[in-house]
Amino acid sequence: MILVIGEALIDLIGAADSSGQYQAVVGGANANVALALARRGVEQRFLGRISSDGFGQQIRERLSSNGVNLDYSINAKEQTTLAVATIGDGGSASYSFYVDGTADWGWTDSELPNAVELASLDTKAVQFGCLAMAIAPGGLVLEKWLKELYATNQMTLSHDLNIRSALGFERESELARVQRINAHSHIIKASDADIEWLYDLPVGANIDEIALSWSQGGKLVVITRGGDGAMLYLNGNKLHAKAPKINLVDTVGAGDTFMANLLAELDLVGALGDEPISRLANLAAAQLQTAAEVAAIAAGIVCERKGCEPPTLAETTARVAAQAR
Repeated sequence: MILVIGEALIDLIGAADSSGQYQAVVGGANANVALALARRGVEQRFLGRISSDGFGQQIRERLSSNGVNLDYSINAKEQTTLAVATIGDGGSASYSFYVDGTADWGWTDSELPNAVELASLDTKAVQFGCLAMAIAPGGLVLEKWLKELYATNQMTLSHDLNIRSALGFERESELARVQRINAHSHIIKASDADIEWLYDLPVGANIDEIALSWSQGGKLVVITRGGDGAMLYLNGNKLHAKAPKINLVDTVGAGDTFMANLLAELDLVGALGDEPISRLANLAAAQLQTAAEVAAIAAGIVCERKGCEPPTLAETTARVAAQAR
């Protein structure tokens, strides 16, 4: 089982034609990962603080109707977080957020399962990141909990940065936060834009040295680069997974779908679970290459659809087979 923890919010998505019309759709990076896992048929649980307001009911319906297990999610009294997403002419999304006092950030220790309980659920990995880790007070509560889980060495901890600079975060404090969380993660995923922003680098800068430094100690570091695919760093080695050729509609949920499918593929070859660093060390380069390429193809399928509509395993498998011909 893969546990995904974090935000489930509402994206108000505006049209690229500037018509002023917005559609309310369920979003949030971590909710998207859980959705992509469920669509693929992976056993998962989503641990989120979901509001009891009307938007919260929409979130629960969207996730549960797609097979996301909400048994561990919290029925929160606070209002739902809103993200306004504007789709540009190239299909990329830009965001502004309404987050003050909303449901996603009110974590308490009592809402979080301990390592013994997670072990009883056969938890192979915990996936986290994005706003859930960045916004107080909940982010610090989750950080402490993850540090405790890391010390048990019983499951793989996977951190997807998903930096949202539109919220006005201060660069130096965000870098310090990311480095703290990375220290207690076994898999670290970031986009090239995440690293460029964190280190104040120009677009297209060489980030190999940073990625390799993050991978010290046997961690797997994954850097997604949009149409240029993904770079993977493990045990001093670097691999490249090409991005598939697609008919781009938008990029909403692409990185989240990549992450979900990467975890699913790694689980298939026994790379998730207890003694996480040892499992990653035993991962063959060819296995990692295949996992990343399948994840890239799944993400590519999402980019051909409006919004975050992850593929099923059958859809991804069919596309993999078609591209191999």
